[in-house]
Amino acid sequence: MAKHYDKQFKLDAVQYYHDHKNLGLQGCATNLGISQQTLSRWQKERKRLVSG
Repeated sequence: MAKHYDKQFKLDAVQYYHDHKNLGLQGCATNLGISQQTLSRWQKERKRLVSG
């Protein structure tokens, strides 16, 4: 079953990635307990998340 994360968690995850780019996408995703694909998708959706 797919997990659903609230908007704030998504924004915080994207910000964490931007603050810790040295860890890479995979490292940040692992630290956050989400998949690399999920974090990548949220990264691409960032503008929509901020305005929506």
